[in-house]
Amino acid sequence: MQSNTAWPASVDYYAIGRRTALELHQACLQNVNYPQDTGTSETLLNLPSLQDLTGKRALILRGNGGRELLAETLTQRGATVELSECYQRIPCQYQGAEEAVRWRRQGITTLVVTSGEMLQFLYQLFPAIDRREWLLHCRLIVVSERLATLAGEAGWHSVTVADGADNDALFRALY
Repeated sequence: MQSNTAWPASVDYYAIGRRTALELHQACLQNVNYPQDTGTSETLLNLPSLQDLTGKRALILRGNGGRELLAETLTQRGATVELSECYQRIPCQYQGAEEAVRWRRQGITTLVVTSGEMLQFLYQLFPAIDRREWLLHCRLIVVSERLATLAGEAGWHSVTVADGADNDALFRALY
């Protein structure tokens, strides 16, 4: 993130996770609030300063097709919300059957998933037989209870919730 613009000091800045907060801080040179425990939309919305937003304005910077939870909740709490889809997420193109053979041959038995979109893509990537015989038996590490619930509903047998979405938390969940 680069900026040659002076960001206003009278604005409160928020980020979902520590890494995003650091990047935003480096761009705007302002204090950035973020949840200290787990970097999710839900934990961000638990911050005391985001409870009563009557008369406030919020601008949400997000990728295309982002979740609506933040905008909906901030609106319910009294804020006028604008969305700016300022980056595009483009999934890689894979051949599911070929990837299943390759991943199984490489002995992959643990997968890390950090978003609902990623979980859905992963599930839909593989043919049904590969999902039944291999994918749903892989250990799945996710970054929130919401993702754990979605994974369970999709049929995963072994789901671990990491205590954060940063690399350190994911490594702790792996070992």
